Amino acid sequence: MRLVWPLTGRLEETRLIEAALVSTELSGIVIHGTAGVGKSRIAREALSAAGANGHGTRWAVGTSVARTLPLGTFARWVGTSDAESAALVGRVIEGLTSTSEGRPVVVGVDDAHLLDDLSGFVLQQIVQRRAAKLVLTVRTGTSLPDSVRTACDRGRFERLDLQPLSRDESTQLLTAALGGPLDTEAAQRLWRLTRGNVLYLRNIVEQEVTQGRLARRDGRWRWSGDPVMPPGLVELIETRIGALPPAVSEVVDVLAVAEPIQLERLTAITDADSVASAEARGLITIDSADGEVRIAHPLYAEVRRNRAPGSRLRRLRGLVATALADREDRDSMRVVVRRATLMLDSDLPPDPELLTRAAQGAVWLSDLALADRLAQGAIAAGADTEANFIRAHALSWLSRGDESDAVLAAIEPGDLTDDGRARLAFLRASNLIWSLADPAGAKRHIDEAAAAIPAASRAAIDAFYTVYWAAMGEPERAVAASSALDLDALPAIVGAVTAWAVVVACGDAGRPDEAVAAARTGYRITDRSFDAAHMRFVIADAHIGALLLAGRISEAREEAERLRRQATELPGAAQLFGAALAGRAAAGAGALGAAAELLDPVVEMMRAAGETNGFGYRFQLPRVTTLAIRGLADDAALAELDEYRHASWRYLAYEHTLVRSWAAATQGAVSEAVEIALSAAEAAGAEGQLAAEAWCLQIAAQFGDHSRTHRLEELTGLVEGPRVGVAAALSRALSRDDGDGLAAVSTEFETIGDLVAAADAAGLAAAAYRRKAMRGSAMASAARATELAEACGGSATPAVLAAAERLPLTDREREIAMLISAGLSSRAIADRLHLSVRTVEGHIYRAMAKTGVSTRAGLIALLPRRRR
Repeated sequence: MRLVWPLTGRLEETRLIEAALVSTELSGIVIHGTAGVGKSRIAREALSAAGANGHGTRWAVGTSVARTLPLGTFARWVGTSDAESAALVGRVIEGLTSTSEGRPVVVGVDDAHLLDDLSGFVLQQIVQRRAAKLVLTVRTGTSLPDSVRTACDRGRFERLDLQPLSRDESTQLLTAALGGPLDTEAAQRLWRLTRGNVLYLRNIVEQEVTQGRLARRDGRWRWSGDPVMPPGLVELIETRIGALPPAVSEVVDVLAVAEPIQLERLTAITDADSVASAEARGLITIDSADGEVRIAHPLYAEVRRNRAPGSRLRRLRGLVATALADREDRDSMRVVVRRATLMLDSDLPPDPELLTRAAQGAVWLSDLALADRLAQGAIAAGADTEANFIRAHALSWLSRGDESDAVLAAIEPGDLTDDGRARLAFLRASNLIWSLADPAGAKRHIDEAAAAIPAASRAAIDAFYTVYWAAMGEPERAVAASSALDLDALPAIVGAVTAWAVVVACGDAGRPDEAVAAARTGYRITDRSFDAAHMRFVIADAHIGALLLAGRISEAREEAERLRRQATELPGAAQLFGAALAGRAAAGAGALGAAAELLDPVVEMMRAAGETNGFGYRFQLPRVTTLAIRGLADDAALAELDEYRHASWRYLAYEHTLVRSWAAATQGAVSEAVEIALSAAEAAGAEGQLAAEAWCLQIAAQFGDHSRTHRLEELTGLVEGPRVGVAAALSRALSRDDGDGLAAVSTEFETIGDLVAAADAAGLAAAAYRRKAMRGSAMASAARATELAEACGGSATPAVLAAAERLPLTDREREIAMLISAGLSSRAIADRLHLSVRTVEGHIYRAMAKTGVSTRAGLIALLPRRRR
């Protein structure tokens, strides 16, 4: 596959160059930048643009070879004459600046720092005579020849310091070059490796595409395996690094295996003169603020590591690990993780205690793959069972459930205390229920453990029962199981997971204050522990869910934003969860476009990673809901959601059912949508998920149903939070066909932050006003419904579409017309709405008669369009 690399992310720079070339006061522009940053490309593009605008253009390249010859860079304009220098200079200037049509000329000189003196004199003369505009590129860190500097001093030149592409600009360039979107993780990896250097990026991407490691799967480009450095790029980087004295090589290689390192520590490991020499060569950078030293570019480190013998790298890692152990902060967790990571691949003997503690620290840093490596190293070094517990938990989270179970099965229960056996049972059952998606197996395992462990040591057993019943959607049984537990007294990971379960149960049951209190307990546990820190994001998901169910939507969004800020400081999965939580909260508020932007890459990445714990399913639910509300959830999207379904997230059954309800509604099958939403409400209520029941009944009311008004009024006394009261008011106003009441409910929904419901209530108000011939009020409510729907990002619900419609149809006629527009035949419509074909045909005939059209296509043309 041949890639085409457009100029991307350089709009401001291009405008600056264009302005310099049309200015009457400037002689041109000098573009400074590091090797590979894109100086030559932007200069060539500038000359192409000038040529398209009627200028003559010339292009020359300075090289180290041409520099040894007078006028070497401009040799093509010298000709074969043996004339004196003055005549030759004149000939070159004439050749560079004259055109047969007398057009203005732009001369581009790449790598102007490599010009010989006579070529520099040519530039002086062009500037002095104002014979052409100049575009010069200069590599940062090099010295200009005196002749070129004089040319720049004689004229007025704009200066452009060209920076590497930002992360977003790099991703835009990759998307354009590859012809499709890039997986988020692949984009991040390429950014970390190339730091926006276009030359490096291009070399690596073309190599990886050719080798098949960077390939398009499921509509996105995904990168698997480790990059193999193209030989040409290695040669280029090695030339840039140059031949180094052994002491300077030591500095560079130490940083290649262990950056960043404090300057004081680096000089102790190596020596101050060598560090200064490496800095002078541009191979390392020293942060003046914190004194941290890093290698100048990640690829320098990659090349040095690939070239160095393994024994040398192991020795250097051992040196740095030993040096870190001498620091005062050697026991701080970040330093512990660095020390242990270096030790793993060094010539030092392994320290099982250090490796175990570091594995906990890696979990704290949300780097579960590293936690697995460190714990595995600890086990191999003879660590106690704590390392097995940490490794098993990390493997489970990494969707490697079979490996996790094997690690736990290898522990001899007879070597544990009763409390330890309860903890082992909790971890093994947790792996079964989540990573292996076997809730029945998890229940059998914990039942067997409960029968064998004394009551005094059963806290971890009761904790898992809490988790199990919450996951199964039986909140009262979950709360009962947790009633005697002191979450703070449990092992950290057990306490944190159980806190999540209590939050879920209380939220589903309609007790958000208790849910918030349990979430605070969970956060307290995660904040004070290392091996449970990552659970803060799972607890936050339950916390946000409880607030959304209650209608405390602004609080939910604030909580999501708080966690997202925390996630930006952590690696790996933490950032993914931060975006997922923000997307879920946005979906709950009705910010459909923003939610989709956040959730789409999350779901794609989890699917690509083969995630088995159910988080992909959890975040696919709000993602497909946002599609359905906008009328974009086709059968394929619903089938994909069913494929994602995880057996252990049963408490989300109502949410799954509501996706189907929304899809039916926006396809036009409103009566079917109501039936589905009511069935979800009934199922949730039967399990004690009263807040979920209220939400399902609210959705049914948004579709125009008021058959459960009495039940919603009952729920106002059973469920906390503003949502249930507003939902009851909606159903009550519908039952009275009360336009004013519906308009007031629209305002209430907007106040609590549910914009989709606010738009629907306004649309229902418009319909009520229209039935009473209150034209002005109807038009005002219809306009409000449209405005709110647009603010949502394109809500296409039945109430919103009906508000914009002016057709004299009954609800049933409109429903059938919408299904015709979705491509359904009369037989399919009859089957879907449980009607006879003859009844359907009768409704179609009457709709055509009322609207004055004679064909189905004509009827479809009258319907409001869904935004796609």
